[in-house]
Amino acid sequence: MRTITDLTGADPARVRALAHAFVKANDIDMLRLCELHARDDRPALRQLAHRIKGAAQMTGDAQLSRLCSVLSEACAAPISHALSLDAIVEQLGDALLEFGASCQRMAKEDKSP
Repeated sequence: MRTITDLTGADPARVRALAHAFVKANDIDMLRLCELHARDDRPALRQLAHRIKGAAQMTGDAQLSRLCSVLSEACAAPISHALSLDAIVEQLGDALLEFGASCQRMAKEDKSP
């Protein structure tokens, strides 16, 4: 999996631009997570988890990636206890908040000499 450094050639301006894009996408993902969970749309939740996992892997966020895998598996299970799904979605929401904060820091970093 390619990382942000690979995608940007370690160019600080490109890293910041990509981090800004992640911040915007993360905000949308958080809203979408809540909407899909409220509707109990497990196929769409599973797709969202897969998409978020890709961003997590590019940034090296192992916790977020793991939680996306857990959500994906829970959504694919024929019978998934609603309370378990609630807990997974809550944990993923918390991880998305942390991810967003991390991306915001990256977007603001000044690596000028």
